[in-house]
Amino acid sequence: CSVTCGSGLQWRKVYCRLRGTGPVTEDMCDPDTRPQDYRQCWHQDCMKYQWTTGAWLDCSTSCKKKETYRLVKCMNEQNMQVNESFCDPLTKPVSIKKCKNPLCKYVVVTGDSSQCAGNCGFINPQKITYCTRTQFSKKHAFHQLQPVVYRECPVKPSPSVYKCDIGSCLHVATWKVGKWSKCSVSCGNGIMERRVECRTENGWPSDLCLKRLKPDAQKKCYANDCKLFTTCKEIQVTNNITKDGDYNLNIRGRIVKIHCSGMHLENPKEYLPLVKGEDNFSEVYGLRLQNPYECPFNGSRRQDCACKNDYLPAGYTAFSKVRVDLTSMQIKTTDLLFSQTLFGKAVPFATAGDCYSAARCPQGQFSINLAGTGMKISSTAKWLAQGRYASVIIHRSQDGTKVYGRCGGFCGKCIPHIATGLPIEVL
Repeated sequence: CSVTCGSGLQWRKVYCRLRGTGPVTEDMCDPDTRPQDYRQCWHQDCMKYQWTTGAWLDCSTSCKKKETYRLVKCMNEQNMQVNESFCDPLTKPVSIKKCKNPLCKYVVVTGDSSQCAGNCGFINPQKITYCTRTQFSKKHAFHQLQPVVYRECPVKPSPSVYKCDIGSCLHVATWKVGKWSKCSVSCGNGIMERRVECRTENGWPSDLCLKRLKPDAQKKCYANDCKLFTTCKEIQVTNNITKDGDYNLNIRGRIVKIHCSGMHLENPKEYLPLVKGEDNFSEVYGLRLQNPYECPFNGSRRQDCACKNDYLPAGYTAFSKVRVDLTSMQIKTTDLLFSQTLFGKAVPFATAGDCYSAARCPQGQFSINLAGTGMKISSTAKWLAQGRYASVIIHRSQDGTKVYGRCGGFCGKCIPHIATGLPIEVL
């Protein structure tokens, strides 16, 4: 079945065969006895699944805690947790983020015990090292540099150091950093650098700083002021490109992957590649109730309904790319260049209908899924009901990337409203 839930289609290959010979042309078989090459299929009703998030764990004031996290679960309609595969991975909320704690600066205090009165209580001279945080004033640095019991300290203070006259014999060294340089590129991905040195309090170079506490001297940067092309025509003319393909265009300030078609022609066209191709289809349902004033089975599809299968406009079209007009920011729904009509007649994008029932029981469907494309359907998009007893049911996702519609009548359909078309926006 073409779907994992709800109503879908099944296909099989049907051909004319002559015993002892194999496949032959279809006109050699009786057309009245030709079996169907497709049929409706139904899986259980589609359950709605959505992501839920817990509260972020407290970053606290820990110097080592660089990131925090929260629980992200996939829940069904009964608010029960299910496997994450049921929810859309593209809409999954982030579960990890960096903590915004101020960078802790450690001061490493070191000295020779022989420099202190009474050898600091040691029998033999030895090196004394401990650390504290830089929470002292410049005027009274030595007076306030007391060893602290602090679990984040990378060096465990020696209790013997308390016996020393800190102000007279110990020296302070810490990492000093300069300002970040400008990004190494004027456009795209680059690197920023800064000077990182270990210095004593008097400004002399030192090797006493702990390497594990050394701040980064480089970090990545991105300059987004690149001059990107805004149309396929610009790419064609500027770079003398005649090959169709996917290119990154600057659409209203966002970089979006666009397929350029007809690059060898005077006016190439832009198409939006659909990441979720299987979720982009339009259907005009073919079955018609013998009693059009009923809505059997609570409106769900059933192959065993009292129906005729004779609605001539019926068809099912799937889309892998859709034509976009980047000037008006509209999807051109009747452009079927990158579509496949799986049976019947071609159906435009975002269109559905049937001739099933006059009792507000629509069976025609369309599905739009722009997740992963960088675009969404504008909230101003509306659908127009056409025909007799036409009814329209539209569902939209909160972020605007998905729209699902059920439309029909006796006979009826829905199309994007003539006044608004099918407007799109960048995310």
